[in-house]
Amino acid sequence: MKKILGFAVIAVLSLAAWGFARKDDFPVLTGPYLGQTPPGNTPVIFAPGIVSTGLYTRDIAISRAGDEIFFCVADGGLSAIFVTRRAGGRWTEPAIAPFSGKGFLDFEPHLTPDGKQLLFLSNRPPAGQEPRNGWFYQHIWATTRTDAGWSEPRMVPAPVNSDDNEFFPSVTKDNVLYFTRSKKNGSARIYRAKLENGRYGDPEIISFAVPEKGMLFNAFVSPQEDFLITCALNIGAANVDQDYYVSFRTPDGGWGPLIRLGPEINAPGDNANSAFVSPDGRYLFFSSSRRDPSKPEIKSGTTLRDIIRSKSEPGTGSSAIYWVSSKIIEDLRPKARS
Repeated sequence: MKKILGFAVIAVLSLAAWGFARKDDFPVLTGPYLGQTPPGNTPVIFAPGIVSTGLYTRDIAISRAGDEIFFCVADGGLSAIFVTRRAGGRWTEPAIAPFSGKGFLDFEPHLTPDGKQLLFLSNRPPAGQEPRNGWFYQHIWATTRTDAGWSEPRMVPAPVNSDDNEFFPSVTKDNVLYFTRSKKNGSARIYRAKLENGRYGDPEIISFAVPEKGMLFNAFVSPQEDFLITCALNIGAANVDQDYYVSFRTPDGGWGPLIRLGPEINAPGDNANSAFVSPDGRYLFFSSSRRDPSKPEIKSGTTLRDIIRSKSEPGTGSSAIYWVSSKIIEDLRPKARS
């Protein structure tokens, strides 16, 4: 998960300034993607005031039918998975998912392509262990969709989960699980495990040429397993921040070199944390803590009211979810030689 959270401040004040004093205040949203205007080649904040609000927001998962959207909000002691659904043509107000918000820290939801399971990171204790504060436990859990709703989450068994940290699940249409494993306070790498007879087999590390102290983590893999987008740190002289990189599958089944996404994605001083490509393949979603230069800075003389207002808006330095045309990925795909 990488513990670089930088939670937004003044949680209660931010929520009060969010503008939903009454349930009736939630706007009528219809159409795909919460009725938002689709982006072009320049990233824009996704669903400002609805999903991206000024609270620390990242991680998004969208159902194949486009009628469910999951995302994460963290602030102070809160770290929960929210969901909004389109029912009767209208989107519901985002609320904590029924399997989350139970006294644990939950992050990084991922729907399997068939929509039957949702995998996520949680600090819930393994069986026989006592709960611990903070992110002492970092493991992948799963909940299954049933006729009555989502099942009680269960920890994905070994050999996926281990005594190390495992997080950021991503599953292909052939039920291959990609995830991050890191040693306690150590380096992080991307692993891959195949589903065999209903259980995941032994994970194999995805081989990339990175320095010993370099980290690759939080990788989204496409359903077709033809590309992945990963966060990276300390893998080269130009990689001074946590940046987004893409790699494309090679004809021999391996992975091509890591290609750094452009400055429209990797803003200076920003921290890459999570990426996702919509099921229709049209849009890249990614979290970013970039600051909109048009927003006023907080400095000597700034009033408390102005601070509260700034914390209730995305683009003021707290993590938000952005989206952009996926053409930005395709433009980096190596061209086949004639």
